Amino acid sequence: MIKICKSNDSYKELSKALKENNIEFEHKKCLSKCGLCHKHPIAKVHGDFISADSVEKLVKKIKQYK
Repeated sequence: MIKICKSNDSYKELSKALKENNIEFEHKKCLSKCGLCHKHPIAKVHGDFISADSVEKLVKKIKQYK
């Protein structure tokens, strides 16, 4: 399962991008990775945290991770 943090600066953009790519995900209030979360788009994928410099790059990583 993919989880994204509602506190992330890229939350709205990432949520939209995941929906557009038909990737199922859950919204979480906090993923407890604040230092990383406030710097880059981040997601928790099958228990592992992944991040990227942009939403587009993160979506690509998520697709590869599946």
